This record gives sequence, structure tokens and C-alpha cells, in this order.
Amino acid sequence: MKIFADENIERSIIDGLRRRKIEVISVIELGYEGLPDEFHIQKAYEIKAVILTHDFDFLRIASKPGINHCGIIFAHSKNVSIGQCIRGVELIINILTVEDMKNHVEFL
Repeated sequence: MKIFADENIERSIIDGLRRRKIEVISVIELGYEGLPDEFHIQKAYEIKAVILTHDFDFLRIASKPGINHCGIIFAHSKNVSIGQCIRGVELIINILTVEDMKNHVEFL
């Protein structure tokens, strides 16, 4: 399972996931910073990646009829520490399949 890290995901989370051999695609590294959330949902869908975000807007967009995505992992930035986020994503990847995550939101 690939992770598409939104621009608001801290570098330390991206690095921590990569240290655990999790494939992470960073919005910032791709140069997609500042683009609309709808663009990110579409791009992640095209590359078959699950979005990792702190942004509530992704939840609103994903709930609209006709919006397909490969999954969203939502980690509230005030309630989930960096370590909890890394461990939570790792757990999701180890337990759920790509098919399980399709059009699904997982909350950390």
C-alpha cells in the first residue's frame, strides 16, 4: 500500500514511515504544494495511493457522491502525536488491504 502524504504531514512522519519501509509519496516533494484538495484526491487515485492527512477538508470532499479514492487515513494533528501517527499508519498497512481501503476513511 502506497501512502500519499498531504502537504500538512510533518517531515518527521514521512521519514518515520520510510524507515519502516513504507512507500510514501510526498505532495511537497512532488511540487504539488498549494494545489486544491480535489487535485490531491484525484492524483492519489491515479497512482493508487492512500491519502494521509490532518486536513478535515478531505473528509468533506470524500463524502460527496461520485468521489472515488483509494482511501484516506485521517490523523487529527492535535490528538495524534508523531509517533502515534507512524505506528497507526503502519498498523493499518499491516492489517487492511488495498481493497479494504478503497473509498474508506480510517481515523487515527
